[in-house]
Amino acid sequence: MTLLVIALAAFFAASLTLFSGFGVGTLLLPVFAIFFPMQLAVAMTAMVHLANNLFKLALLGRHADFGVVLRFGIPAIIAAIGGATLLGMLSEADPLHVYRIADHVFVITPVKLTIAVLMAFFAYAELSHTFFKINLILPQ
Repeated sequence: MTLLVIALAAFFAASLTLFSGFGVGTLLLPVFAIFFPMQLAVAMTAMVHLANNLFKLALLGRHADFGVVLRFGIPAIIAAIGGATLLGMLSEADPLHVYRIADHVFVITPVKLTIAVLMAFFAYAELSHTFFKINLILPQ
């Protein structure tokens, strides 16, 4: 049943974001984090991103503006490498807090806290009307 939930979540998230171009991680990461450790959940989300992007490339790649692809893709690759490095460092850090509720032990780790803060920020940014008024002017 777990595999079915994860497969359906990945399929629907990828389908919904085909047209918007963003949001797979926002939708999938919480689902994956329920069933797997955070580091594995992030890696699995990255794999779905890769598969989804390869599918979009095959489906829509011939219509892409390759100047935009390069201006966006090169910084994205650099940021992804930096993010993966940071994730590796945070995952090795000691827990920040451990607490117990009834018979369950909960651990707050730096990687979990960082992911939670980022997810909250991106959720706020998507709901915020002022955030969308920011215009980035890129050199042509």
